[in-house]
Amino acid sequence: MSFVKEEISIIVSSDENTGAINKSLDGSRFEIQLDGDGLNIPKDAINVTVEVEEATIWWSIPNIITGQNDRFYVYGDSDDAVPVPQLYSLTIPQGLYDLSALNLAILSELEAAGARTIDGTGANLPLISMSADSSTQKVRLRFNYPNVYVDFSQPNTMREILGFNSAVYGPYAGAPVNVLADNTAQFNQVNYFLIHSDIVSKGVRFNNTFNQTIAQVLINVAPGSQIVSTPFNPARSEANDLAGNRRTNIRFWLTDDQDRSVNTNNENWSARIVIHYMRPLVIKH
Repeated sequence: MSFVKEEISIIVSSDENTGAINKSLDGSRFEIQLDGDGLNIPKDAINVTVEVEEATIWWSIPNIITGQNDRFYVYGDSDDAVPVPQLYSLTIPQGLYDLSALNLAILSELEAAGARTIDGTGANLPLISMSADSSTQKVRLRFNYPNVYVDFSQPNTMREILGFNSAVYGPYAGAPVNVLADNTAQFNQVNYFLIHSDIVSKGVRFNNTFNQTIAQVLINVAPGSQIVSTPFNPARSEANDLAGNRRTNIRFWLTDDQDRSVNTNNENWSARIVIHYMRPLVIKH
Protein backbone atom coordinates (compact mmCIF):
# COMPACT_ATOMS: atom_id res chain seq x y z
CA MET A 1 0.00 0.00 0.00
CA SER A 2 1.23 3.47 -0.86
CA PHE A 3 0.97 6.43 1.49
CA VAL A 4 0.95 10.18 0.98
CA LYS A 5 2.39 12.71 3.45
CA GLU A 6 0.10 15.43 4.72
CA GLU A 7 0.38 18.18 7.31
CA ILE A 8 -1.74 20.72 9.15
CA SER A 9 -0.33 23.99 10.49
CA ILE A 10 -1.85 25.92 13.39
CA ILE A 11 -0.70 29.22 14.90
CA VAL A 12 -1.77 29.54 18.52
CA SER A 13 -1.46 32.60 20.74
CA SER A 14 -2.31 33.50 24.32
CA ASP A 15 -3.67 36.84 23.08
CA GLU A 16 -7.35 36.97 23.97
CA ASN A 17 -7.89 39.50 21.17
CA THR A 18 -7.08 36.75 18.68
CA GLY A 19 -9.30 34.11 20.23
CA ALA A 20 -7.52 32.64 23.26
CA ILE A 21 -9.99 31.59 25.97
CA ASN A 22 -9.74 30.59 29.63
CA LYS A 23 -6.42 32.39 29.99
CA SER A 24 -4.86 32.08 33.44
CA LEU A 25 -4.13 35.16 35.53
CA ASP A 26 -0.37 34.66 35.17
CA GLY A 27 -0.68 34.35 31.37
CA SER A 28 0.93 30.92 31.22
CA ARG A 29 -2.19 28.90 30.27
CA PHE A 30 -4.86 29.29 27.63
CA GLU A 31 -7.15 27.32 25.37
CA ILE A 32 -8.32 27.60 21.79
CA GLN A 33 -11.74 26.66 20.47
CA LEU A 34 -11.79 25.38 16.88
CA ASP A 35 -14.93 26.10 14.86
CA GLY A 36 -16.47 23.88 12.19
CA ASP A 37 -14.89 20.45 11.88
CA GLY A 38 -12.12 21.46 14.30
CA LEU A 39 -8.94 19.44 14.08
CA ASN A 40 -9.93 16.31 12.22
CA ILE A 41 -7.18 13.83 11.35
CA PRO A 42 -8.45 10.93 9.18
CA LYS A 43 -8.98 7.72 11.13
CA ASP A 44 -6.77 5.79 8.68
CA ALA A 45 -3.83 8.15 9.23
CA ILE A 46 -0.59 6.69 10.57
CA ASN A 47 2.64 8.14 11.99
CA VAL A 48 0.87 11.21 13.36
CA THR A 49 3.35 13.62 14.99
CA VAL A 50 3.29 17.14 16.40
CA GLU A 51 6.14 19.63 16.32
CA VAL A 52 6.60 23.29 17.18
CA GLU A 53 8.44 24.95 14.30
CA GLU A 54 8.37 28.44 15.81
CA ALA A 55 7.61 30.02 19.17
CA THR A 56 7.71 33.56 20.53
CA ILE A 57 8.05 34.34 24.24
CA TRP A 58 8.97 37.63 25.87
CA TRP A 59 11.95 37.24 28.21
CA SER A 60 10.36 39.39 30.88
CA ILE A 61 9.51 36.69 33.40
CA PRO A 62 9.95 38.46 36.76
CA ASN A 63 12.40 37.18 39.34
CA ILE A 64 11.01 39.61 41.90
CA ILE A 65 7.33 38.77 42.35
CA THR A 66 4.77 40.75 44.30
CA GLY A 67 3.85 39.02 47.53
CA GLN A 68 6.51 36.33 47.14
CA ASN A 69 10.00 37.81 47.33
CA ASP A 70 9.61 41.58 46.97
CA ARG A 71 10.47 42.69 50.52
CA PHE A 72 13.72 44.09 51.91
CA TYR A 73 14.15 45.10 55.58
CA VAL A 74 17.03 47.34 56.64
CA TYR A 75 17.58 49.21 59.91
CA GLY A 76 19.53 52.44 60.06
CA ASP A 77 19.45 56.19 60.57
CA SER A 78 17.07 58.60 58.91
CA ASP A 79 18.26 61.54 56.81
CA ASP A 80 17.06 64.08 59.37
CA ALA A 81 19.30 66.75 60.85
CA VAL A 82 19.13 64.71 64.03
CA PRO A 83 19.14 61.13 62.67
CA VAL A 84 16.42 58.81 63.94
CA PRO A 85 17.28 55.09 63.73
CA GLN A 86 14.40 52.99 62.42
CA LEU A 87 13.50 49.87 60.46
CA TYR A 88 12.81 50.52 56.77
CA SER A 89 10.40 48.01 55.23
CA LEU A 90 10.87 48.25 51.47
CA THR A 91 8.68 46.79 48.74
CA ILE A 92 10.39 46.44 45.36
CA PRO A 93 8.18 46.56 42.23
CA GLN A 94 7.69 43.27 40.42
CA GLY A 95 10.11 42.83 37.54
CA LEU A 96 13.09 41.07 36.02
CA TYR A 97 16.22 42.35 37.77
CA ASP A 98 19.94 41.79 37.63
CA LEU A 99 22.05 42.73 40.66
CA SER A 100 22.81 46.24 39.46
CA ALA A 101 19.14 47.04 38.79
CA LEU A 102 18.03 45.54 42.11
CA ASN A 103 20.66 47.51 44.01
CA LEU A 104 19.49 50.74 42.38
CA ALA A 105 15.85 49.91 43.15
CA ILE A 106 16.62 49.30 46.84
CA LEU A 107 18.68 52.49 47.13
CA SER A 108 15.92 54.45 45.43
CA GLU A 109 13.30 53.08 47.84
CA LEU A 110 15.56 53.84 50.81
CA GLU A 111 16.03 57.42 49.70
CA ALA A 112 12.29 57.84 49.11
CA ALA A 113 11.64 56.50 52.61
CA GLY A 114 13.93 59.13 54.13
CA ALA A 115 16.88 56.91 55.02
CA ARG A 116 20.35 58.34 55.49
CA THR A 117 22.24 59.00 52.24
CA ILE A 118 25.08 61.33 53.34
CA ASP A 119 28.01 60.54 55.63
CA GLY A 120 29.69 62.87 58.10
CA THR A 121 31.91 64.41 55.43
CA GLY A 122 28.99 65.26 53.15
CA ALA A 123 29.75 62.47 50.71
CA ASN A 124 26.99 60.36 49.22
CA LEU A 125 26.85 57.15 51.29
CA PRO A 126 23.59 55.14 51.66
CA LEU A 127 22.93 52.72 54.51
CA ILE A 128 23.89 49.69 52.42
CA SER A 129 24.92 48.78 48.90
CA MET A 130 25.39 45.55 46.95
CA SER A 131 27.95 44.40 44.41
CA ALA A 132 28.95 41.16 42.74
CA ASP A 133 31.84 38.93 43.72
CA SER A 134 32.53 37.45 40.30
CA SER A 135 34.92 34.76 41.50
CA THR A 136 32.32 33.14 43.76
CA GLN A 137 29.11 34.22 41.97
CA LYS A 138 27.95 35.62 45.30
CA VAL A 139 26.54 38.98 46.35
CA ARG A 140 28.65 41.28 48.51
CA LEU A 141 26.49 43.30 50.91
CA ARG A 142 28.19 46.41 52.27
CA PHE A 143 27.13 47.91 55.62
CA ASN A 144 28.20 51.56 55.65
CA TYR A 145 27.31 52.53 59.25
CA PRO A 146 27.83 50.77 62.63
CA ASN A 147 24.13 50.54 63.56
CA VAL A 148 22.85 49.13 60.25
CA TYR A 149 21.43 45.63 59.98
CA VAL A 150 19.48 43.75 57.31
CA ASP A 151 16.75 41.32 58.33
CA PHE A 152 16.30 38.36 55.97
CA SER A 153 14.34 36.37 58.56
CA GLN A 154 11.10 38.15 57.65
CA PRO A 155 8.63 36.55 55.20
CA ASN A 156 8.68 37.27 51.46
CA THR A 157 12.20 38.69 51.36
CA MET A 158 14.48 38.43 48.33
CA ARG A 159 17.14 36.53 50.29
CA GLU A 160 17.14 33.46 48.03
CA ILE A 161 17.87 35.48 44.90
CA LEU A 162 20.64 37.32 46.75
CA GLY A 163 21.99 34.10 48.28
CA PHE A 164 21.52 34.90 51.98
CA ASN A 165 20.15 32.62 54.68
CA SER A 166 17.08 33.38 56.78
CA ALA A 167 18.92 35.46 59.38
CA VAL A 168 19.67 38.97 60.58
CA TYR A 169 22.99 40.39 59.33
CA GLY A 170 24.56 43.12 61.42
CA PRO A 171 25.00 45.48 63.06
CA TYR A 172 28.78 45.62 62.68
CA ALA A 173 30.76 47.92 64.98
CA GLY A 174 33.62 48.08 62.53
CA ALA A 175 31.52 49.39 59.62
CA PRO A 176 31.96 49.91 56.78
CA VAL A 177 31.98 46.12 56.45
CA ASN A 178 31.49 43.85 53.45
CA VAL A 179 29.53 40.62 54.03
CA LEU A 180 29.61 37.87 51.44
CA ALA A 181 26.37 35.96 50.89
CA ASP A 182 26.16 32.41 52.20
CA ASN A 183 25.13 30.99 48.82
CA THR A 184 25.51 31.79 45.15
CA ALA A 185 23.10 34.35 43.71
CA GLN A 186 19.99 33.00 41.99
CA PHE A 187 18.95 35.84 39.69
CA ASN A 188 18.51 33.44 36.81
CA GLN A 189 15.36 31.68 38.00
CA VAL A 190 14.57 30.23 34.56
CA ASN A 191 17.06 28.30 32.40
CA TYR A 192 14.67 27.56 29.54
CA PHE A 193 10.96 27.30 28.80
CA LEU A 194 8.79 24.27 28.06
CA ILE A 195 5.61 24.44 25.97
CA HIS A 196 2.98 21.82 26.80
CA SER A 197 -0.32 20.87 25.19
CA ASP A 198 -3.03 18.26 25.53
CA ILE A 199 -2.86 17.85 21.77
CA VAL A 200 -0.54 14.96 22.68
CA SER A 201 -1.01 12.30 25.34
CA LYS A 202 2.67 12.06 26.33
CA GLY A 203 4.88 14.48 24.43
CA VAL A 204 8.65 14.67 24.63
CA ARG A 205 10.22 12.56 27.36
CA PHE A 206 11.49 14.72 30.24
CA ASN A 207 14.15 12.54 31.88
CA ASN A 208 12.04 9.55 32.90
CA THR A 209 8.61 11.18 32.74
CA PHE A 210 6.13 12.56 30.23
CA ASN A 211 4.23 15.78 30.90
CA GLN A 212 2.80 16.63 27.47
CA THR A 213 5.83 18.75 26.54
CA ILE A 214 5.86 19.61 22.84
CA ALA A 215 8.80 22.06 22.71
CA GLN A 216 11.80 23.43 24.56
CA VAL A 217 12.52 27.15 24.08
CA LEU A 218 16.03 28.34 24.88
CA ILE A 219 16.69 31.81 26.29
CA ASN A 220 19.09 33.55 23.90
CA VAL A 221 18.16 37.23 24.25
CA ALA A 222 18.68 40.01 26.77
CA PRO A 223 16.07 40.63 29.48
CA GLY A 224 13.10 42.58 28.13
CA SER A 225 13.53 41.19 24.61
CA GLN A 226 11.39 38.75 22.67
CA ILE A 227 12.63 35.21 22.10
CA VAL A 228 11.92 33.97 18.59
CA SER A 229 12.64 30.25 18.60
CA THR A 230 13.00 28.56 15.19
CA PRO A 231 14.80 25.28 15.90
CA PHE A 232 16.63 23.69 12.98
CA ASN A 233 15.44 20.24 14.01
CA PRO A 234 12.32 20.60 16.19
CA ALA A 235 11.35 17.71 18.42
CA ARG A 236 8.49 15.54 17.15
CA SER A 237 5.92 14.10 19.55
CA GLU A 238 3.88 11.02 18.69
CA ALA A 239 0.17 11.85 18.39
CA ASN A 240 -1.51 8.81 16.87
CA ASP A 241 -4.43 9.38 19.27
CA LEU A 242 -5.50 12.23 17.00
CA ALA A 243 -6.34 9.85 14.15
CA GLY A 244 -10.10 9.55 13.92
CA ASN A 245 -10.70 11.74 16.98
CA ARG A 246 -12.00 15.22 16.15
CA ARG A 247 -10.68 17.92 18.50
CA THR A 248 -12.46 21.24 18.96
CA ASN A 249 -10.70 22.39 22.13
CA ILE A 250 -6.94 22.35 22.76
CA ARG A 251 -5.08 23.53 25.88
CA PHE A 252 -1.59 25.00 26.00
CA TRP A 253 0.60 25.95 28.96
CA LEU A 254 4.06 27.37 29.51
CA THR A 255 6.45 26.31 32.28
CA ASP A 256 10.07 26.77 33.23
CA ASP A 257 12.73 24.06 33.31
CA GLN A 258 11.44 22.93 36.73
CA ASP A 259 7.94 22.45 35.24
CA ARG A 260 6.62 25.42 37.21
CA SER A 261 4.03 27.73 35.68
CA VAL A 262 5.62 31.05 34.77
CA ASN A 263 4.30 34.57 35.20
CA THR A 264 4.44 36.11 31.72
CA ASN A 265 4.29 39.65 33.13
CA ASN A 266 1.22 40.44 30.99
CA GLU A 267 3.01 39.53 27.76
CA ASN A 268 1.50 37.16 25.19
CA TRP A 269 3.28 34.10 23.81
CA SER A 270 2.65 32.07 20.69
CA ALA A 271 3.63 28.96 18.76
CA ARG A 272 3.36 27.66 15.21
CA ILE A 273 2.47 23.99 15.39
CA VAL A 274 2.67 21.51 12.53
CA ILE A 275 0.92 18.15 12.59
CA HIS A 276 2.42 15.58 10.23
CA TYR A 277 0.78 12.31 9.21
CA MET A 278 0.56 9.78 6.44
CA ARG A 279 -2.60 8.38 4.93
CA PRO A 280 -3.23 5.65 2.35
CA LEU A 281 -3.06 6.81 -1.23
CA VAL A 282 -6.42 6.15 -2.85
CA ILE A 283 -6.30 5.74 -6.60
CA LYS A 284 -9.68 6.07 -8.22
CA HIS A 285 -10.25 4.18 -11.45
